[in-house]
Amino acid sequence: MIAYTIYLPQIKGLLRKWSQEFEIHVPTRAEGDFFEFRPWTQEVEIAWDYDLAYTTLKKFFLPPKEDILCFNMKDYSANPVINAPRQLLLGVHPYDIKAVNQLDQLMDMDSPDVNYRARRDNTLIFGLEPANVADTAFWSSMGAARVDFGFDLYWTRISPGAFFVQVGSAKGEEMIKLDGPIEKSSVAQKEAARRAHLKILAQAEKRTLKYDWNRVPDQVNKFFSNRTFWMERAKTCLSCGSCNLVCPTCYCFDIQEEADDLLKQGKRYRQWDGCMLTGFAEIAGGHNFRASAWERYRHRYMRKGKYIFDKLGELGCVGCGRCVRACTARIANPREVYNDIWEAIKNEI
Repeated sequence: MIAYTIYLPQIKGLLRKWSQEFEIHVPTRAEGDFFEFRPWTQEVEIAWDYDLAYTTLKKFFLPPKEDILCFNMKDYSANPVINAPRQLLLGVHPYDIKAVNQLDQLMDMDSPDVNYRARRDNTLIFGLEPANVADTAFWSSMGAARVDFGFDLYWTRISPGAFFVQVGSAKGEEMIKLDGPIEKSSVAQKEAARRAHLKILAQAEKRTLKYDWNRVPDQVNKFFSNRTFWMERAKTCLSCGSCNLVCPTCYCFDIQEEADDLLKQGKRYRQWDGCMLTGFAEIAGGHNFRASAWERYRHRYMRKGKYIFDKLGELGCVGCGRCVRACTARIANPREVYNDIWEAIKNEI
């Protein structure tokens, strides 16, 4: 593993160099205790100790609304629309990198999504070891406390003025040397990074699943037919879809087309959709495969706990805790749902 040590005064110079080639987005304090990724400028203060970005980083690869095709109805021609800015995300926590790694697999599967792939290929990810844990997070028990790939650099703060920076790609190493010579990390600095990881891990493990995440698919599948459980859980659901929109691994979208007033030109676009929304499973003729809120609620937890696992061998939840914060009815909490299922099954035995 190649690693360098970067000191705080060096970072502004690097940011200026990087900004000549990339749009840079960094974690910043938004309002109150909330944080958000925003474009970097000289005046922006980076929130190195943020606990959780309120919205998901998938918006950088799969925008909430995106044109994908333009067409001419006079000459029957059509052209793809691919907008893929060169962008650099600085300060991405490991659970969010794991979510991006999962999206990479899903969007490249079968017929690859060319718009997603173009954005992904034009994006550098600089990871950051968390310094705080959100009070809704449980990522340490979802196999998302550490990632071995999916980043170009991975930063760990080892003192108030220094970062241990692990190299994840050749481009990452090139970027970190752009503003002049830097020193290779010492054994002591590597040890400091290891201790920083163990410290935040201890903080994260105060809220966990009560069992190994590998057992979630089997547990949730056993509870699929327990209508009473799902109906009771979902009885206050407003079907607002907030949990879908903030989830870093939800990737469903709806495609629509519109034409100008003269019916000469038009465009096809896609926008985020969500399985918790009433019309998500509605088809022609008005039939809805999941008309009830409890059916949609159950589907969401099956999707996160089993269906994605069946595809990739990993859960569709990384434990970031965004859905817990965003849920207007306070019922979206994967850790509580999976733990309650575990307890119920254990008591049946």
